[in-house]
Amino acid sequence: MDQPVEVISGKPRSPFSDPRLNDRKLRMVGYLVVIVVFFGFGSWAAVAPIASAANAPGKIRVESNRKTIQHLEGGIVATLPVRDGDFVDKDQVLLTLDDTQPKAQLEIVHGMYVVALAREARLSAQRDQLDKVTYPDYLLERADDSRVSEAMEVQTQIFNVRKSAYENEIALYAQQVEQLEAQLEGLEAQKDASERLVGSYSAEFRDVKGLEKKGYAERRQVRELARQVAENQGELGDLISRIASTRSQIVEAKLQSIQLQKELQREVATELDSVRERMFQLVEQLQALQDTLARTVIRAPQSGKVIGLTVHTIGAVIREGEPLMDIVPENERLIIEAKVSPIDIDRIAVGQMADIRFTAFKMRETTRILGRLITLSADSVIDERDSEQRAYYEAIVEITDEGLQQLQEKNLTLIAGMPAEVFIQTGERTLVQYLTDPLVDTIARSFLED
Repeated sequence: MDQPVEVISGKPRSPFSDPRLNDRKLRMVGYLVVIVVFFGFGSWAAVAPIASAANAPGKIRVESNRKTIQHLEGGIVATLPVRDGDFVDKDQVLLTLDDTQPKAQLEIVHGMYVVALAREARLSAQRDQLDKVTYPDYLLERADDSRVSEAMEVQTQIFNVRKSAYENEIALYAQQVEQLEAQLEGLEAQKDASERLVGSYSAEFRDVKGLEKKGYAERRQVRELARQVAENQGELGDLISRIASTRSQIVEAKLQSIQLQKELQREVATELDSVRERMFQLVEQLQALQDTLARTVIRAPQSGKVIGLTVHTIGAVIREGEPLMDIVPENERLIIEAKVSPIDIDRIAVGQMADIRFTAFKMRETTRILGRLITLSADSVIDERDSEQRAYYEAIVEITDEGLQQLQEKNLTLIAGMPAEVFIQTGERTLVQYLTDPLVDTIARSFLED
């Protein structure tokens, strides 16, 4: 039986124009597209590598760092020849402080040192028993200075007075010894005479005694001679005693003279040690004051640009250790100082490449500049200025030659202090790993027991 043919608008309808047949076809095409896209994307996500990176904020600085200018003691500003933004050469004067006080202190201590040096020369001459004081060249070269000439004159006078007093005392002892020796010589002569007299009387006594026994001499005469012998022996004994006493006095006078010399030498040595110790202290004070005076002129430690000037007026008072300005070196290599999060540190190593983006430039003016990690701190540090006290690892990234070429082509100039964002390339992972690694880590941690 023939299939009826619908007539619409007077025309027969084809059996292939059934809407149900067309809808099925579209669904099949759609399913096919979904399957192709899903499996294609899944294959790409599972196989295609995607570069991974650790993000680290940072800023630009010169390799040798900026130099902060400070003053150890502080003081009053006398001159200020530089301004913010000036370029200065190494050792150029940046600022001078009033030097009135350090100069006055230096003059006082120097005067004390001159006196001590003159005393040391005088005491050395006394110790060596010289005829005059020999002053060092330091004083002789400054003899035109009234303080120096006065110090030498005073010490010369003291030397002459003490030398004269010492010589007088020594001469007195010498004279005393001379007198005692003359007295001893007389006593020795008397002793010799007395010994001869005693010998004569003794011989005569023996002779008379022998005659008296024979009856040729009277007993009275014998007794008289015996008394004479005894009397002369007593006189001889007294002379011997006086001779011994005189010799003892001579020895004592000589010992006193020697003792005087030793005592003088001991006093001089003690005073000399004290003066030299004082000189050593004064030399240290002089060096310290000279350094203080030299520091009143503040010079640039390196060539560079003056920034952050905190002093602007003559007569301003600066405190000790107060930062006055910074000197940023010119024509030195710029590096990026970045802060790496501790959670990324296991993937970071020196030598890894990095992409650097300088946020101070407009996005359309710059792309990521190629860099390289050259230094990584061995331990984490804490930023004291961070209210949250977050720890980080300090990383130093250099701009490669290719990166410098990129900057030059784009006519971009880097300035120390500019912020930067560093993406340290840590390797490659697939999209599936990106999506599943956090889940796997979470599951692994959930199975750990306390």
